[in-house]
Amino acid sequence: MQQHQVTPAQKTKLKKQEERRRSERRQREDEYRRRIERLRRQIEEALRRRRRMLSLFLLALLAIQESILKAFVRSFTYRPDPDPADWTPSPESDFAAQTGHDDYCDGYSYAQWTKMVHERGIRVSRKAELQETWKADPERENFPQRYKDWGYRPYLGEIMNDLSIARWQSDALTALKLMSPSEVHKYLDESYAADPGDLLMCRADLSADIIKNFERAAIQWEIRKAREAEEARQEKELSRKSNNEDGNPEPK
Repeated sequence: MQQHQVTPAQKTKLKKQEERRRSERRQREDEYRRRIERLRRQIEEALRRRRRMLSLFLLALLAIQESILKAFVRSFTYRPDPDPADWTPSPESDFAAQTGHDDYCDGYSYAQWTKMVHERGIRVSRKAELQETWKADPERENFPQRYKDWGYRPYLGEIMNDLSIARWQSDALTALKLMSPSEVHKYLDESYAADPGDLLMCRADLSADIIKNFERAAIQWEIRKAREAEEARQEKELSRKSNNEDGNPEPK
């Protein structure tokens, strides 16, 4: 069998085709290499950004925790001035720490406070003064035992708070009448008998305002009772007239 003979022109053509295929293959390989390198750079940049964002987040979290810790330490590790040169404690403002406690008041422990007041000749405490004043108050004997046992004369606002507790409502009413003008006592009794909770509407921050609220409520209470009495009278009159028109004898 005779083999096919390749002419020089065909050989040249085949050679050119092979070179073209090799060139295209090298171009594709270079393109793939560039793509891989670009992806690697993108991955590395993404990792750097993620690490940077994570680092920033952790730094911010650390700063917040440190600030909270500093505030906490400042609030619980107050160090008093060991040598108070120009500050004199006043018996009218007794802020000393309590006996047997390690707390600090005005920057002084109980031991420091006691030593200082003894050195300066201060003996009377505000609490003891209030208690002695209350014991010497002639009206104290008229108060319920609950308030007699207090270390000071009760305030109207504190007594109003007792109105919200069932077990102390009766004592609170007695104390309210002792500390308010007689003009409102009838209102206090009647309102308490109807619903003690109604008296709580007269609450206020100042005792003088509570008294004003009592006086205002007492007037409104009397007006409401008068109106209700008049309405009842008119209803009774209408009923009587209706009975007369029906031929029923007028009640004697």
